[in-house]
Amino acid sequence: MEISNKRCIQILKLLLKNKECMTGDNLAVAIGVSSRTIRNDMKDLNRALEDHGASVVSEIGQGYYLKIEDQEKFLAFQNEMEEQKREKDFKNIIPSEPEDRVKYIISKLLLSTLNGRKEKIEFFDLEEELFISTSTLKKDFRNIDKVLKPYDLKISITKKDGVKIVGDEAKIRYCISEYIFNSKGYFGIEENQFYQSIFKEQEIEKLREILLDVISVYNLRLTDLAFKNVLIHSLIMLKRFARQKSVTYEENDIKTFEKKVEFECAQEIIKRIQQEFEVDLGNEVYYLTQHLISSQRFLIDDPKEDYEYKNEIEKILIKIKEETNIDLSDDKQLINGLAMHLSAALQRMRFDMNIRNEFLDSIKNMYPLAFELAVIAGEIIEENFQFRTQENEIGFLAMHFGAALERKGLNEKKPRKKAIIVCYAGVATAMLIKEKIEQNFGHKIEVIKTCSQQEVSQELIDQVDLVLTTAELSELQSDKIKKINLFLDETDIQLIGNILKEDQKDEIDYRKIFRKELFFYDVEFKNKEEILEHMTREMQIRGLISKEGSKSVFKREEMSTTELGNMVAIPHAMSNDSEEAVVSVMVLKKPILWENEKVQVVLLLNVPKSQYNMWEVVFKRLYQYLIGDQGVTKLIKDKDYDDFIRHLERNE
Repeated sequence: MEISNKRCIQILKLLLKNKECMTGDNLAVAIGVSSRTIRNDMKDLNRALEDHGASVVSEIGQGYYLKIEDQEKFLAFQNEMEEQKREKDFKNIIPSEPEDRVKYIISKLLLSTLNGRKEKIEFFDLEEELFISTSTLKKDFRNIDKVLKPYDLKISITKKDGVKIVGDEAKIRYCISEYIFNSKGYFGIEENQFYQSIFKEQEIEKLREILLDVISVYNLRLTDLAFKNVLIHSLIMLKRFARQKSVTYEENDIKTFEKKVEFECAQEIIKRIQQEFEVDLGNEVYYLTQHLISSQRFLIDDPKEDYEYKNEIEKILIKIKEETNIDLSDDKQLINGLAMHLSAALQRMRFDMNIRNEFLDSIKNMYPLAFELAVIAGEIIEENFQFRTQENEIGFLAMHFGAALERKGLNEKKPRKKAIIVCYAGVATAMLIKEKIEQNFGHKIEVIKTCSQQEVSQELIDQVDLVLTTAELSELQSDKIKKINLFLDETDIQLIGNILKEDQKDEIDYRKIFRKELFFYDVEFKNKEEILEHMTREMQIRGLISKEGSKSVFKREEMSTTELGNMVAIPHAMSNDSEEAVVSVMVLKKPILWENEKVQVVLLLNVPKSQYNMWEVVFKRLYQYLIGDQGVTKLIKDKDYDDFIRHLERNE
């Protein structure tokens, strides 16, 4: 039996990846559906696996795991699935969720623009293919128009041409690059079976050879990523021009291009392509020039007083200091990096070009403070040049700021306290205490030794920060010695927590920041705008955010989406003149589509500039607990404020 349900495939992949049991709740959150849907899908999956040497087993209180009874049979099944993925038409796996259908339809329409023959896609054919009604498809098209709006494109439905995407040619090519080659759409480049049929392997290799050869002759400096981008756009250029589609440029832009070495390089590339492929590419030399300029690495060894974009970079650094109290104005490496980056980036922005950033999600989640500084930089660029700063571009800027923060020591983690456990009841009890300590304070305390009363010496005490003992150590005098109970109860946990708080004056008071009156659950909203309206309004009522701060929450969302995956979004204010740091938490009754993913837990952060060093700590802690430790599952299920705070405090 073949697996035709996309969710079943996702479940199988998750179970293969996770060697231990996964609960229905965890699977539901990971995929973005209800637990009931998971239970139904499990029945379908087991039916599909029954003749292939495997089954999904449910353990009471533990969850699901994949049991492989016949390794050979199951391996053959996996190979068969891979083959099907490569060879079968994508209509064999039908998207069932509205957001998946949107991506599917956009990808299908864009792919049709690259085919050698003009394929007409009819409205009613899409209905049949997707097994949906006319009203549902019309609703999908309205959502597609929303998705295409940032590209200045829209859906056109006519009797003559059927369904197609219309708009400026440069924007269509940009959208093709995003949805088909950069894995934004329903298919990634690896899974897209049309890839090989549209671009033959020899065609790709020949074009790669030409580009490498000519670019090296003209000594242009491109990263591997940038080269790949130029290759992709050259392929798109070939296919679109074959359909008499070309990008036009203003006279001023043409004159600017013709003065540059990249234009000479592009001329030679076009000449070689025309000879090799026996085509006439008309004025596409300007399109290729544009991509070569925008992809280059411009190196500045030592920026002088008159370096390019000096005023803009100074404005960026001033704004960062104003908003966050972080002064980076004396960092020459950062200034050099920003000047180098802007030379190419502004070219990309001018022509609404995209650049692929494979590290975007990692940068956003691992270096949140650096990403926020990059958002501020993006805001200045937009104000000064009237160019929209793409999220990928912000991600690359963040890498420069991340390095600057490292140099400044603002990303440094506090070392854990070294502790010993002294126990009179033997090794087993000492190990039990150690486990409890590490469970509650493993991020802050490193237990380097467990020992008996007789083994404790002044020399040993001098080597550590904390001595936790169930025995009386009256002969030894030290502020490091703290008496605890044999089985480490809640009183002891609180005692240790207080000791750590006393020692760390900048310790975060989570109950003060995550206010109970701003903890909302079992609420329903249609979209992120409604959610943000409600959350900012509740903060405003309590005087915890200004009108300006509320507006900046929406502005920040426009700059780069704040969804993190796993049903979580962390929107936040860009400007904050308030005195208090505060976080509002909302657990929705059912998930909504945020931007690209479903979200059910929303945390609205408002951190004043006087406390901006807290930003990174709070964000990372939330990310670790909710996503790394799957705390989002527990929060959605229990909706318990006190339990949520306890987890943040214990695992900070």
